Amino acid sequence: MMDITVQKNTSVSLHSQIVTQFSMGITSGVLKEGSKLPSIRALSKKLGIHHNTCLFAYRELSDLGLIELQHGSGARVKSIKTPKAQPDKGLAEQGDLALGNLALNNLSMLAEFFVRQISEGGHSWQEAQAALMSARKKLSMPAGGKWMFVDLHADILPVFKAELEQLLQCPMETTTLADLETLDRGTCQSYRFIVSRYHARALEERLKAILPEVSLKEIQGQLIVIDLGSGQQELSLIHKLQEGSLIAIVSASAIILRQAEAVIRAIRGEEILIRSVLLGEEPLEEISKLSSRVKVIFSDRLCLARVSALTATFVQPVQTIPDHEAERLKALIKA
Repeated sequence: MMDITVQKNTSVSLHSQIVTQFSMGITSGVLKEGSKLPSIRALSKKLGIHHNTCLFAYRELSDLGLIELQHGSGARVKSIKTPKAQPDKGLAEQGDLALGNLALNNLSMLAEFFVRQISEGGHSWQEAQAALMSARKKLSMPAGGKWMFVDLHADILPVFKAELEQLLQCPMETTTLADLETLDRGTCQSYRFIVSRYHARALEERLKAILPEVSLKEIQGQLIVIDLGSGQQELSLIHKLQEGSLIAIVSASAIILRQAEAVIRAIRGEEILIRSVLLGEEPLEEISKLSSRVKVIFSDRLCLARVSALTATFVQPVQTIPDHEAERLKALIKA
C-alpha cells in the first residue's frame, strides 16, 4: 500500500491532495487492481482530518472509474479486464492439417514449414516475402504504421504526443475519447491505439460502436494498454530539497501543473516555493529571470528543449510514460 500524506496549511485542498496521490498510484500500477484501500475512518484517523474529506475524495475517485465503493466491504482499486490481443493463429485458421500438427509457439518449426511449402510449391523467395508482408498487414500494424494516443482530456494530449514521438521516433497522432466519434470507420481501422488502462474499456466500447462489423478480437488487437508514470523519480528530488527552496514547473498542460502542485504540497506543504508556468499563457522567459534562485526546474518533454535553452539550472523531465512501457512500445513498433 502506498503512503498517502497531506499537509493542512497549504493552498491546495486536502481533498485534491488525496485524490491526486491515489490517482497517480492507480494509473501507474503502484496500486494494483483489486487492492483494498484504507477505510474512510482509518484514512481520516491516519491523516488527522475530517472523515467527510476522505469520503468526498473516495467518491471522486469512484466517479473517475478508479475505485469501487461497496457498502460493508470498503473501497478497492477497480478491477478492469483490459483488452489484450489474442495470439494470431495464422495459417492454422486456413484449415491446413499439416500446420495444425505443429506447435504454434515454436518459431523454428513454423519457419521450416513455411520454407518447405514455398519450395515444394515452386514459388520464388520474392513471392514468399510479398506474402509475408501481406499477411503481416492483415494480422497486425506493420512497423512505421499509424499510431494514435487516446485520453479523456484534450489538455494533456500535446504532452503525450511530444513524449511518445521522442521516445518512439515515429509520428504519433492523438484524440480524446469524445472526438474519436468524429473519425470515420476507415480511419479507425487504420490505427493502433495507445491508451491508459483506465480508459481502455471506454475506448473499446467506442470502437465497437464505430466498427460494428469488426470482431471484438480485431478491435482488441488494435489497442495497446499501458500504465502511466508514477512520478517517483521526480518526487525523490522533491524530498531532498532544503526548506525554502524554489522550484519551477513548466508544462503545456494545466492538468499536469495542478497534479504536480497537489502532490508536492501533500509532501512538503509550504516548506518549498513553487512557480508554475503554463506554456502558451505565460512567457517561458520567466524561467530565465528565476534562474539564480530556482533549485530545480521540472518540465514536460514538449517544453524541455526551450526551457533548457533558457537556463543553466538543472531541468528534470516530467516522464508521463515509464521506462518499461516505453521499451515495450518500442518493441511493438519494430515488430
